[in-house]
Amino acid sequence: MKAAIYARVSTRDKGQNPEVQLVPLRKYCEAMEWEYIEYIDKASASDLDGRIAWTQLLKDASQHKFDILFIWKLDRAFRSVNHATTTISQLNGYKIGFRSLMDAAIDTTTPNGMLVFNILASVAQFEKDLLVLRINEGITYAKEKGTKSGEPIGRKRYDIAFANLCKAMIEAKGSLSEAARILTRRYNKKVSPGFVLSRIKREGLTKEEVLLTTT
Repeated sequence: MKAAIYARVSTRDKGQNPEVQLVPLRKYCEAMEWEYIEYIDKASASDLDGRIAWTQLLKDASQHKFDILFIWKLDRAFRSVNHATTTISQLNGYKIGFRSLMDAAIDTTTPNGMLVFNILASVAQFEKDLLVLRINEGITYAKEKGTKSGEPIGRKRYDIAFANLCKAMIEAKGSLSEAARILTRRYNKKVSPGFVLSRIKREGLTKEEVLLTTT
């Protein structure tokens, strides 16, 4: 028996290490006396273009370079229930089985294993959708009620006309820091040098051009 062991970590989860998934997968294969090939991706589940190892794995599956696909957990391989069922159907067509270490009841070479697979894939999708819903609800609440600090979520908006910002730049003789201090005093709002520069760039100008066009 030859297995393809697949591990994936998300690029957004910088603390993740694929070895956490690979070590137990290797040990299982060795205990079962299986040969194995390793495929490792560093990309989000939905980034199929970025999952180069996954693409190669499917290509190797079509050439029957292994007999079973072995992963640590369902969400490491599949982005949705539809993606999971489509891939398993594809593997079945190649006469290749599928197992998940953390979902031990899954063995797609049997009818019972396929039933368990479909159930667990649906549960995984439900948990993902529920998490997205909770995050969106939290964002909506924060926008309406503000954050713990009492400030609304997102970047602060200032009702400072660009012409007035330019005047501050002239008074500050082109210094972003001094212009920010002038605007802070004038409008009684904390204004940063970064805010001044971003407003200038938003108008498609440089600070030098602001000084030239307003003098």
